[in-house]
Amino acid sequence: MDNTKEFKETIRKNIEENFCHITVVTQSEVPRYAYTIGIYEKFNLELIIAGNENFLYDEILFIINKAVTLLNIENLESLNFSISNLGSFKLIKIHHSWARKMMLGVYDYYDLHNFDAYQILPDENHYSLDIPNMSLEWNLKEQSVWKWLDENVVWDWKIPSNSKIITNLEALFGTRITEVMRWEEDEWQGFTMNGEEIGKNDIRILPIATILGIDNSLAPITNLDIGKGLWRDSEELRWKNWG
Repeated sequence: MDNTKEFKETIRKNIEENFCHITVVTQSEVPRYAYTIGIYEKFNLELIIAGNENFLYDEILFIINKAVTLLNIENLESLNFSISNLGSFKLIKIHHSWARKMMLGVYDYYDLHNFDAYQILPDENHYSLDIPNMSLEWNLKEQSVWKWLDENVVWDWKIPSNSKIITNLEALFGTRITEVMRWEEDEWQGFTMNGEEIGKNDIRILPIATILGIDNSLAPITNLDIGKGLWRDSEELRWKNWG
């Protein structure tokens, strides 16, 4: 059995046992996203949640599974649900241009030309800056965090494309990162406050491209040598050398 047949068999079994298969995609340049395969058989649609790296992997799966259990073809646009400690959620229909870039597994499994898909969106308090508005047609000029989905976009930073940054949750909601260190060829650490005061549950590891897309004033951190750092006051854009 080749890899494609094995993968399709796994999907088929998950659909049989759990109503759907959930594909979680992690890439070097864009935030994590996850989508369903299998709901199409009953509802002629699939679900996707993109970004929201403030939620942990298991939380993303829980959110999707909760949405699946509540699906009703007659109230998709008005569906709202809450999950303790994670907030409330709603669905919006996405433009097919996003599905064609992100939900390839659905096309492959069902051999479809097109299908409807809905994005799961959180409430305002959990709406992180890595979440795209997928109801609008894909437009490269309007993308900063997700532009790397376009295979024609060339990686234009002088650092490895798989570079990561260890940061805290506040950075995903617009609080400015004020201290940065580069520890490895492909690893940075950047926090919005004293790193020693940040709890373990508030730490996230993101593609550095994501954080650069959220705040382009971070561009100078890509020029750091290994073992070097920068800092700034939260009100300033100018960086100072660490030490």
